[in-house]
Amino acid sequence: MQLIIILLKRSYIKAHFSLMPKNYRFHIIVTLLIVSVLASCSRKKDKFLNRNFHAMGSYYNIIYNGNLALSEGQEQLAASYKENYWDILPIERLEITTVDGVRTEAKNEKFKRAEEKATKAIQKHSMYMGGKEYNPQIDEAFLLLGKSRYFDQRFIPAKDALSFILTHYPKSSTINEVEIWLQKTNLRLGYYQEAIDNLINLIDTKNLEPEISVLANSTLAEAYIIAENLSAAITPLTTAIQLTKNNNFKGRMLYVKSQLFQQLEETDSAYASLNQIIELNRKTPRDYRIHSFLEQKKLKDYTKVHFDSTVLFFQDLSENRENRPYLDFIFYEEAQFFRANDSLKQAIISYNKSLKENPQDRYLKAQDYKELGDIYFNRANYITAGKYYDSTLVNLTKRTREKLRIKKKRENLVDVIKFEGIAKTNDSILWLVNANKKQRIDYFETYIDSLKAEAESVFASEDAIQLGSDFKRRESSRSSASSGSSSFYNEKSKKRSFEKFKETWGNIKLTDNWRTNPQSGSFASKDVTETTEEDKFTAPEFQVETYIAQIPTKKAMIDSINDERNFAYYQLGIIYKEKFKRLDLASAKLEAVLQQQPEERLVLPSKYYLYKIYQETGQSALKEKWKNDILNNYPESNYAKIIRNPKALLEDENSPSSLYYKTYKQFESGQFKAVLENSNRYSAQFTGTSIVPKFELLKAKAIGRTQGLKAYKTALNYVALTFPQSEEGKYAQQLYNTVDQNFIKNKFEKPDEDATFKLVYELQEQNHNSEKLKELINKFLIEEGLNFKVTVEFYTDQIDFLIIHGLNSKLGAEGLAKKLKQVEELLSIKYFTASSNNYKVIQIYKNKNEYLETQS
Repeated sequence: MQLIIILLKRSYIKAHFSLMPKNYRFHIIVTLLIVSVLASCSRKKDKFLNRNFHAMGSYYNIIYNGNLALSEGQEQLAASYKENYWDILPIERLEITTVDGVRTEAKNEKFKRAEEKATKAIQKHSMYMGGKEYNPQIDEAFLLLGKSRYFDQRFIPAKDALSFILTHYPKSSTINEVEIWLQKTNLRLGYYQEAIDNLINLIDTKNLEPEISVLANSTLAEAYIIAENLSAAITPLTTAIQLTKNNNFKGRMLYVKSQLFQQLEETDSAYASLNQIIELNRKTPRDYRIHSFLEQKKLKDYTKVHFDSTVLFFQDLSENRENRPYLDFIFYEEAQFFRANDSLKQAIISYNKSLKENPQDRYLKAQDYKELGDIYFNRANYITAGKYYDSTLVNLTKRTREKLRIKKKRENLVDVIKFEGIAKTNDSILWLVNANKKQRIDYFETYIDSLKAEAESVFASEDAIQLGSDFKRRESSRSSASSGSSSFYNEKSKKRSFEKFKETWGNIKLTDNWRTNPQSGSFASKDVTETTEEDKFTAPEFQVETYIAQIPTKKAMIDSINDERNFAYYQLGIIYKEKFKRLDLASAKLEAVLQQQPEERLVLPSKYYLYKIYQETGQSALKEKWKNDILNNYPESNYAKIIRNPKALLEDENSPSSLYYKTYKQFESGQFKAVLENSNRYSAQFTGTSIVPKFELLKAKAIGRTQGLKAYKTALNYVALTFPQSEEGKYAQQLYNTVDQNFIKNKFEKPDEDATFKLVYELQEQNHNSEKLKELINKFLIEEGLNFKVTVEFYTDQIDFLIIHGLNSKLGAEGLAKKLKQVEELLSIKYFTASSNNYKVIQIYKNKNEYLETQS
């Protein structure tokens, strides 16, 4: 520009310029101005015009729009953030979803745009020369870059951008703010102590502006909270509350402060903080105020507040139209108040009202279900309690101790629900067996009337005919699951609905607009038969005789039903005693067993457990009754020994644990027949105790060794289904699920070149002493200079295999067999050769004969 002015000063330029036409002079001036602007665009010259051109261009165009995008992104994060009032609220509403903060690409479009703007400002307007930046807005661009990456949870790239400012722009006007954001990033990366130390140093040594001080102190408070130093967080949080002019943020920090005081058990201070939120009234978000009201009530202890005034308090909150978004929490706390004051009926109503609001907070929904489950659990209504616990577990998404505890509690209910169902059903059937004709007719007429009322509406809930399905279950496989029916949908209800539909609409065709277009169906030409009231309910399910005919009459079936009922009662007695400590329910069930003609195997255990229950409850007369009964009528039993000497169970070699140990040793030594016999005997002897699943699993393994894979799977399935809550039952289920993967297929294969072979002698149990034959063979092999391993292995109850291992070929095995004919005792014994893999198939599937057929 200076060059242009100098040239213009020249006299000949002036003379020629003055003589030019005006339009030429105008074009020349514009051209010169453009040239001057282009000259000022250079980022390599430290001139006043250059600096201000790039500063204004970067801030008012690029950085401004980047900050707008950043603000929009922050608003999106805040709007999508789900508060967790069950824990201390984070001061910054940022849900951390990244694993390590290393990600390089932006996910949020708003933060991506902010980052792009920051990058563009740096690339096009940076005037970094000689180790110095001459554009005063570039530090703002780097700060925008760091913030956009921070909120996009790319913390390591964010730290790089912020650290660049500290290194290259130490005199930046934003240096204190940058330091705070760097420590916020350190917090997210897990460097808590580093962040705390740097923030304390910044607050103590720098004279911070109020807005920056709020950011520094609130960040320090959050660092203390994350580091679980709650008491230290109070002071910086109080400072931030006093300095901030943002009432939304103030309300949040006050609520966090009240939560900290509650954790520190400083109830009065927590109450005061909540009161400050309430006094802000509409200046702060309403959810903080509503939760403050609820928390204040809880701080006073629901059992100590005035009952009627508290009822009115919850009523006023729920009737306020502005509080509709918070009714789920309001009704939940109302239910908690009623439950604390033993108003369980009102508590159930309020929990259900909370659920009807369809809470978006899944943990709140889980708590509603859990509290209802606990109420019904304490009432011993275990079937209903189980349903509520199921819903609780569905809504507890995180694997926590609480979830594991509820899961365990629900698992304990499986057997209760199962046996209560059996007991209830069998009690009903046995009542009908003993009922007179009039009682039966009255019972089924009442039931049929309910079916008729249900059938009047197509839209009524379609319930299965439970009694009929119970009889059918018994007549078939005794398993309702196998029928595939549901209590809400079955073939009978489907048929009823279809007939009701036909009665209303006739035999119309399945076409579009069948309801409104007469031509689409057969309204014009249908032949609808009028149905009278007498004809409407002629189906067998509406006839009393249908059900009366299904009542069992054979003594064997009635006895079976009675035995099944008694066993269910016995199991319930043990479960109520051992798992739930409900001794009243346990004694009632066990007393009932003894009054209902039980099997002999249930009598003595029932009496013993009644003795133990009355001993625990201090009912001396009943305790003595059952004690004397056992000692007088079963003096040689284990239970009598235990009563006489409580340590007998531990000392007695016939205790359950000792007997199991002996049986297990028999299994290890291959005495599978003895294992099967003992497992059956001891399972019956110790019915209802925790040792039974152990014997049953051991028996399943012995069955696998003696009867093959198919029988093994059946036995495992029995253990898994009969004892599903025991460790043995769960292990059996795992084995059952993987058994086909863990065993080779039932297929004989041609041996490869590297295969090893076995020479197998079949020893019939009644003919040979296996150990003697083993000694003779070993002696012969030593004399011949041969080094082969010889074993005796179980095959079936009638056959053992005497095996010579380690032969290199089938020909070599057959050659050895010929040499062994010199041993006179082996001459009459059948033998065969098999590769190691084929021998495994023979043992697993017990198919020796099939193998021999393939060799012939």
